[in-house]
Amino acid sequence: MLKKLGCKQIFAGVCLGAIATQQPLLAQTYPESQIEATLNSPHDEISQLLPPEFPAPNPHLSSPSPPSQPPIPTPGALVPVRRIEVVGSTILSDAEIQAIAQSYEGRSVSFEELQLLADKLTQAYLDRGYLTSRAILSTQTVTDGIVRVQILEGSLEDIKIEGNDRVRPEYIRSRILLGVTEPLQVDKLEDRLQLLRLDPLFKTVESSLQPGTEEGKSILAVRVEEASPFILGVNFDNYSPPSIGGEEFKGLIGYRNLTGWGDEWTGSYRRSLSGGLQAFDFNFRMPLNPTNGTIQLRFAPSHSKITEDDFKALEIKANNQLYEIAYRQPLIETFDREFALSLGFSVQNGQTFLFNNIPFGFGIGPDSEGNSRTRVLQFAQDYIKRDSSGAWALRSQFNLGLGIFDATKNESPIPDGRFFSWLGQVQRVQRLSPTNRLLMQAELQLTPDSLLPSQQFAIGGGQSLRGFRQNTRSGDNGFRISVEDRIAIFQDESGFPIFQVAPFIDFGKVWNHSDNPNVLPRQNFLAGGGIGLIWQPFSNLLIRLDGATPLIELDDRGNNIQDKALYFNVSYQL
Repeated sequence: MLKKLGCKQIFAGVCLGAIATQQPLLAQTYPESQIEATLNSPHDEISQLLPPEFPAPNPHLSSPSPPSQPPIPTPGALVPVRRIEVVGSTILSDAEIQAIAQSYEGRSVSFEELQLLADKLTQAYLDRGYLTSRAILSTQTVTDGIVRVQILEGSLEDIKIEGNDRVRPEYIRSRILLGVTEPLQVDKLEDRLQLLRLDPLFKTVESSLQPGTEEGKSILAVRVEEASPFILGVNFDNYSPPSIGGEEFKGLIGYRNLTGWGDEWTGSYRRSLSGGLQAFDFNFRMPLNPTNGTIQLRFAPSHSKITEDDFKALEIKANNQLYEIAYRQPLIETFDREFALSLGFSVQNGQTFLFNNIPFGFGIGPDSEGNSRTRVLQFAQDYIKRDSSGAWALRSQFNLGLGIFDATKNESPIPDGRFFSWLGQVQRVQRLSPTNRLLMQAELQLTPDSLLPSQQFAIGGGQSLRGFRQNTRSGDNGFRISVEDRIAIFQDESGFPIFQVAPFIDFGKVWNHSDNPNVLPRQNFLAGGGIGLIWQPFSNLLIRLDGATPLIELDDRGNNIQDKALYFNVSYQL
């Protein structure tokens, strides 16, 4: 059997490449719900980045009732004005004030004209988003031709929160206060309220500005309707490597906001129909500050065995445990863009066995008992920018494998746990028309080292490069590019796409470091094109079928449905 494979290096690609199914924690940091990140393919995740076709209503903050102006003296009475003195403005520069006031100086003006001057100064504030600021003509005696205009710069007196039950008021208030300025700039406040509306803890967020207890003061009234805390989802697809069973079931259960501070607890289970894969994935996330700096913990144990007929008699199996901790901090966070940094550390232990329970190492890198251990420091940067026609998502991640805590160590150039690699990703969603969206993805991994299979770049499969089976090829370095055009054939009255046709083309390549002693198969460039059908009879149910034509004919193509370039995904979430 081993002779049929040609060498142990090829066997490592079949075994360890199939078993390393966990995705790094830092790769799940786009601001999407855990259920979408866990159950949907990347081709569906990116569409979540798009701004809504029909934008949700804004919080609609409007100015509270303006303060009353002092009574105007006898209409038509003229006042000689030598100079206009504006008091209390921290926003308008002297030049801006002079540009507004100069036409009223050096002549006699009526009180109606002076009121018009105050209105113009007020409008200058309104144009800058200071809806609660006003210019008023205070009661005064004009001496030496000097008329004083008082600026009442608005401020927020209090935030009143209603409707919250499980969410602590301070969680809401602290996030709103990030948009509160002195004087009050409503655009910034609305931006924070929009972000609050995107928070999965809330179903709706309504707000209004009300007059405060003093002139120039306002009270922000916020009423929230909390979303269900439960996270439930099921999924059936053929996105698993055929060597361990191509068709798999996934289930996800979770709970949000157990502590009242926005925490999230999730657990998922994956099992292939052949029994070749059983994997658990437990995650905990907790925001530590109002800017959504989040600590993330993860434990993902799995058990795999080769169930394909050609290798089943060898009773190859593997156990894998993944432990991760990460912290993600947005440095820029607005409704239309976000930039965040992430720092994480992962510990991964894997072991392979032959004839069910005999420890055995496949390929060059793992030790003779099949142990493969990595301890990786991860530093990532991600950026999302939404615009009227679509969205950009860019990501960069540096991985540094450390030789600590009993990590795998070998003499160079044999792959081990000490390495450096970089992964770059870019995604674009372009709205071509109300019924047509173009999705583009590209990713690139580069490294100056030879990598263990769990750290290599893999291509092939329904979530990667269609036309080939999952993880058809893997190498130290690689790239993948995908372009998909989603055309809505049927939409509901709101514009939600019920049925879409999605022609696509995918291509990519992998290659090893020149000193890596593990030999790759001859054909390492893959390309495929085809068409996908996406049916969403309602928003919680997604049914997707992809059919592709491989543009590269492989010598080692198998007989699984994935080798026939057919992929399916059925997911339901509550």
